[in-house]
Amino acid sequence: MINKSLLNGLYVLTDATLTPEETILEQMERVLKCGVKVIQYRDKYASDEAAEKTCRRLQALCDLYEAVFIIDDRLELAHRINADGLHVGQDDVSYEEARALLGNDKIIGISCYGDIARALHYASLGADYVAFGSFFPSPTKPNSIVVPHTVLGEAKKVINVPICAIGGITPDTIPLLRSYDIAMYSVISAVYKNDTIEENIARLLP
Repeated sequence: MINKSLLNGLYVLTDATLTPEETILEQMERVLKCGVKVIQYRDKYASDEAAEKTCRRLQALCDLYEAVFIIDDRLELAHRINADGLHVGQDDVSYEEARALLGNDKIIGISCYGDIARALHYASLGADYVAFGSFFPSPTKPNSIVVPHTVLGEAKKVINVPICAIGGITPDTIPLLRSYDIAMYSVISAVYKNDTIEENIARLLP
């Protein structure tokens, strides 16, 4: 049984450039050793074969560290390897299709950008968390629209599932979002900078 109460704290994503196939397992184990309990495999470019090989190993690693492993977009892969969950965006597979295939026990998170109505809709359908952002310019998603921080405060009033902030979060910007007391903070670049993962995560923690 997946412990959905682990949807809390730093939510660390992989990246095709920053966590290449040769080093991804070593990097993510370092992340998990720092106490991070939620990681996501996000690679839009890896072949199905390469992605499956990596994700099987990452799921086993998360099991070892009692953490949650989520795959971005690749529904069939998440089902095939029995991953803990799936994250879907506006242009990805539908929530309904994902839930039908994965079942109610798996975690499904939804990107909601700055749209509280979208978040309310999917929370009512059973989404396990909703993600808002980008809140700051993001080096990994340079074309993302930046949404106002106040969306988090408004969302907290009406949404009863964990809320995640994403987009350009660094040690300097995360305190601005912490004031809204949300569940998760999604980070990519700030974790891997200068290959000082342990120091970077320490700086991101409260």
